[in-house]
This record gives sequence, structure tokens and C-alpha cells, in this order.
Amino acid sequence: MSEPIRVLHVFGALNPGGVENFVMNMYRRMDTSEVQFDFAMTSGKTGLYDEEVLAHGGHIYYFDGNRSLIENLNAVFEKSDPFAAVHSHVFFYSGLVLRSAKKHGVPIRIAHAHNAHTGESRSVTRLAYETLMRELINKNATCMLGCSEKACRHVFGDRAVESRRAEVLPDGIDCNRFAFDPGVREKMRKKYGLDGKFVVGHVGHFLPAKNHEKIVSVFKRISEKRDAALMLTGDGPLEEDVRSMAERLGISDKLIITGAMPDVEKAYQAMDVFLFPSRYEGFGMAMIEAQAGGLACVASDVVPEDTNADGRAVYLPLDAPDEDWAEAVINASERSPEPARLEFLRNNYDDAAVAKKLCEIYCRK
Repeated sequence: MSEPIRVLHVFGALNPGGVENFVMNMYRRMDTSEVQFDFAMTSGKTGLYDEEVLAHGGHIYYFDGNRSLIENLNAVFEKSDPFAAVHSHVFFYSGLVLRSAKKHGVPIRIAHAHNAHTGESRSVTRLAYETLMRELINKNATCMLGCSEKACRHVFGDRAVESRRAEVLPDGIDCNRFAFDPGVREKMRKKYGLDGKFVVGHVGHFLPAKNHEKIVSVFKRISEKRDAALMLTGDGPLEEDVRSMAERLGISDKLIITGAMPDVEKAYQAMDVFLFPSRYEGFGMAMIEAQAGGLACVASDVVPEDTNADGRAVYLPLDAPDEDWAEAVINASERSPEPARLEFLRNNYDDAAVAKKLCEIYCRK
């Protein structure tokens, strides 16, 4: 029996989040006797998905913080068996990753754009860096993928999109995994003391992009109108700032932070409305996960409207008053999804079809 081809995914760390969840969904759908995923962790940190990867035969390479990205990559390539493909998820840094992969003879080299903005100021230095990295990506990538056309244009450039070198690959999810389950909902609401409460929820890392300040300030208005609770699932460096803000606003007793959850689908089950006021997004996969479970969504208008999978998502400007956001959240829970759009969600975002497409890319000769 022949050995599976090995694909090296380059990440920060494997904790639950939009990009990480997408890749793990793909991993679970792969026949590991044919395609095996390995992971290079640029942060050098362990993650919640590490044990699952190791249990399925994957290798994890943790980067040494005392060495450069290139030195770490070289070490991986030199001590591992040959990779059939390298799949880089580290934004513009993919230029360096794929250049190294090409030098080491990796035949399939994929840059994947998962966002349309980093949140950093677009200084002259930053723009020069992006231009250089974009050139390296275009020179060294055999395939350029993006979660949306917006993300493709930002990372790879208009020319790559117009020439069709860059293509959109929808982020797939296991729709059955996220489907509404009244039994799980009952258990989760009992676990967190949510019976009878209007639960506003969010899933995402505590990072500037996710705009937890807006979530908390909008929830403050909601709590003045409804017996409500705020459930935040995720982790990250801004968690304590969020707790402090809730304390200042007098709503800390209504705040629930679950931490990062490998079974994140259970968090969605406890919620009534999903609030997603991101400052920037390449796509917003959490919106699809939420809608697959029957949740109404209220998002900022920087989130691509492609995420309106069930036909009832509401998009508001970030500078709209908190009162308007609060009303939108309360009203959203009263609307029903469109059955035809739910069928569209399953047909376009189920991960089996996306994984098949990705497998075809990995196996190109």
C-alpha cells in the first residue's frame, strides 16, 4: 500500500477560529490514507486541535522563536519527508513561505487569503511590504485561493483575479454538525444558567478585528430592554479588556466567556441571535456556522453580503448608533429563515464538496 501524500499547512497556532476551523473541517473530510495534513506553527505554541491532528497521523512542527521564519521553514523541509504541497495561511507572509517551499522542490504551493485587511495602518512602509510579498506570492505560488473575491484582490492583486490565477474557494463547514439540536440547546442553556434569557452570542478570537467593544456596548442597550445574557466564545489577548469594559458598564453579571471550544457548535446552540460587528473580514465563516444552526445574524457592513446564506442577515454601518444595532438584534430574532436559502447554504458551503475540490488541487501533477 502506497503512503499518503503529505500537505504542510502553515499557521500561527491551531486554536478554534475561522481559518483554523476551516482547515480542520477539510482535514476531517480527507481520506488520510491518500492525503495527510501536517502543520507548521509559526507562533511556536500548542493549540486545542493539536491532539486531534496527532491522533490522525499528522505531524506538528513548532517554530523556534529564536530563529527566523525562513530558518524554521528550512529546518522543517530538511528533516521531514518530501511534501506534495505547502498550503500557507499566513496572509502576506505567504510570499516568504512559498519561496522557501519552491527552493525545496515542493511541487504544489498554495497561498490562501482569508482576510481583506490586517487592521494595520497602510503606511508607506506597510504598502511597500505588501507589494513585495504580493510579487513573491505571484512568482512562487502554483495556486492562489481566497475565501472571497475581496480577499483575493487585497492579497493577490486585481491582475491575479482578472487572469483567474486567483480563485474563490468557499470555506466549507459540516452543516449537519451545526444543525439545530434542541437537546444540546437545553443542556447548554442549563449549564450556563440561561433559561428564560435572550442570549446574544459571538464566536471569535479576542482581537481588534472582531470589535468586542462594539459587542459589549450594543449589548448594554439590549440588556436595558430585555432579560438578556451575552455569550462570547473564543480566547485572545483582549479578553481582560472586554471583562473590564463589562464591569464599567455594569453588565459583568450578564457576561459569559466560555473560552475557546473545540466543539464550538454547542456554543451556537445556546444563542438566540449572533452579533458580528467586525472591523474587517475576508468573509466571516462564523456567520455561516451560525445560520446553519438556525441563528439570525446582525453584522457590520464590512462583512461580505455573501454571508447572508439564509436570507435574513442584517448589515449595519459600524458608526451606526448602538441603539440602532440593539433594535436590529432584537428584531432579527423575530424573523424566520427562507427555506430556499437554507438549501442554498447546504449546497454551497457543505465541506464535503469543498474538500473534494481541495484534494484535486493537492493531487495535481
